[in-house]
Amino acid sequence: MTKFVVITMIVLIVIAHIFLWRSSMDPALKLTFTVINATAWTIILGPVFFVDRWMKATRAKNAENNEAGKDVVT
Repeated sequence: MTKFVVITMIVLIVIAHIFLWRSSMDPALKLTFTVINATAWTIILGPVFFVDRWMKATRAKNAENNEAGKDVVT
């Protein structure tokens, strides 16, 4: 589910940038908006991606510890 949401968001961001670049704005302004937008989405999506990876690793370690009869790591 997370992959679907992230892929959908990335596709929508790319489509928005395509519409931005096809508009009649000044090219310098287009570039400024593109850089601001890409930076903002990187700041938003980066932590989501890394927290998801961390959670998968934690769940895998917990599952491994449960199979071995050890205490669960939190």
